[in-house]
Amino acid sequence: MPATVGETVRDVAQPISRRPEGHPGGRIRQSLGWIAVAGAAAAAIIIPLAGLLAAAQAVSLCALALAVVQGPRRYGWKLFLAFFATCFVISNFWENLSIITGFPFGNYYYTLMPQLFYVPVIVGVIYFGIGWVSWMTTNAVLDRADERLDLRTRAGRVNVIALPALSGAVMTMFDVGADSLISTVRSIWIWEDGGGVFGVPFTNYLGWWFVTWTFFQVFTLMLAARQTRRPARPARPLRQVSHLQPVLTYAMFTVVSMTTFIAGGGPQTVVDPSGASWDTAALNETLMIIDIFSVVPVALFAIAKIARGDLKRA
Repeated sequence: MPATVGETVRDVAQPISRRPEGHPGGRIRQSLGWIAVAGAAAAAIIIPLAGLLAAAQAVSLCALALAVVQGPRRYGWKLFLAFFATCFVISNFWENLSIITGFPFGNYYYTLMPQLFYVPVIVGVIYFGIGWVSWMTTNAVLDRADERLDLRTRAGRVNVIALPALSGAVMTMFDVGADSLISTVRSIWIWEDGGGVFGVPFTNYLGWWFVTWTFFQVFTLMLAARQTRRPARPARPLRQVSHLQPVLTYAMFTVVSMTTFIAGGGPQTVVDPSGASWDTAALNETLMIIDIFSVVPVALFAIAKIARGDLKRA
């Protein structure tokens, strides 16, 4: 039956973000998402094997690009920008506070420029990129928990606690497998007192979980407030394949540690500011094993749930 004039006008006026993923705009988003995933894979493999640095940072920037492609579709521009602002502002607050006081990460300083107060501007951006793929990976594991945060329900009350806590843990897994290389070996930041994890103190990882939990918790409460005070309205849907893209990007951090280990060459020794000596070959091997048994199982769990169609039924 031919569409009426009114139906045609309503369809044209409908925002692209509310149109189905089968719409050309949705196909373009998926294609751009795959370009971001491919870029992350290329960076994870090529940069370390070429003997160059900053592979993890390059993967993080690809994660940022993926967030820009997917985020407005998932939450709309206002909430997406709120997610970015929350990650950027809160992470910079805690990072600056730690450089000044030692809480919550420990005593360190950055060598990278330019800086916002004492923290490189790029750091808050990287928090956001890694934060997006960590958040979406956790949502895959928890069956799109970000859509079920209504505090009037039991599931909502559980999800409002579990989602940010697990997202913070998933994001911290990346840092456990990367911080020693980026700081002790490459000196992007310097731990003034050294530490037992190849020159990094254990407080750094507790701090990472705390800091990432705080900004995920703030965003979760934003979503929960909206879902609780108005009738349930699901987030704008993504196709199954679009849920897969951030999980694959997150898994690329393990590929970085693997190719870094392969390209590592012979044993070398680095000395941290406390005077402790560390073998870089052992460091690279250990970080790779940490990633294989933390980042990879989480990614595989999320991929299995996507492949089974659990997110479609959520």
